[in-house]
Amino acid sequence: MDTQLRDRVALVTGASQGIGEAIARALHGEGVKVALLARDKDKLAKIADDLGDGAFPISGDVTNADRVTQAIAEVESELGMIDIVVNNAGGIRSSTGELFRSFEDISDADWLATWEFNLLSVVRVVRALAPKMAERGWGRIINISSESGIQTEAVALEYASAKSALNILTKGLSKTYADRGVLANVVSPAYVDTPILRDLLAQQDGAEGLSRDELAVHFLSTFRPSIRVGRPCKPEDVAAAVVFLASEQASFITGTNLRVDGGSVMAI
Repeated sequence: MDTQLRDRVALVTGASQGIGEAIARALHGEGVKVALLARDKDKLAKIADDLGDGAFPISGDVTNADRVTQAIAEVESELGMIDIVVNNAGGIRSSTGELFRSFEDISDADWLATWEFNLLSVVRVVRALAPKMAERGWGRIINISSESGIQTEAVALEYASAKSALNILTKGLSKTYADRGVLANVVSPAYVDTPILRDLLAQQDGAEGLSRDELAVHFLSTFRPSIRVGRPCKPEDVAAAVVFLASEQASFITGTNLRVDGGSVMAI
């Protein structure tokens, strides 16, 4: 597939590992100049060194509004104006260290921190970049959501509701900018096999004595039989969806939620 992305400039947040790293690598493989934004400076430097020319590591926390503004300016100075933004950074912010908590156990502070991380950080990045994309008549906004934003469980509701809000935000952005050449879409994976997922699974009942590889199999058979393909999602699965949505082959797709979930979500 000719993506026609060569020499475009992309910003990928949360790019130091897992999904974000896979997305950055996939875009770079299509000839895109990629800025990798995350908090772990050392990990970013190693990835950028591995990728070589056209990879720019930049450390920062997406919940720090001033740092985000500064980081965008640095990317524009180093690589040029940003054509593609992939808002991948996100997750559960928990003051207790426990992630799968019931509704009654989640504090106001953790609600606010999780929404700041998953939603408001995206608002700030898009607000800084979308008008510039619109002026140039071309842009891609790709937000990484989750199956839990569509089909939630009785735990981690602060995260699920933030991802649901991200889906609605993306739909609104698609209507705001489509007539100026800027497309906005969501990719919603289910249980991606990353270091973070393995750590989450290790907290679950029945995980005792299982190797890290056995955890994923145990979780799928016990908690996610609806993932009929029989394996967790891989970061590369998500990256392939992002590359497609960024490409010219997806130039008539906006306001869509591309679910990379192995059939986990029951609705069509």
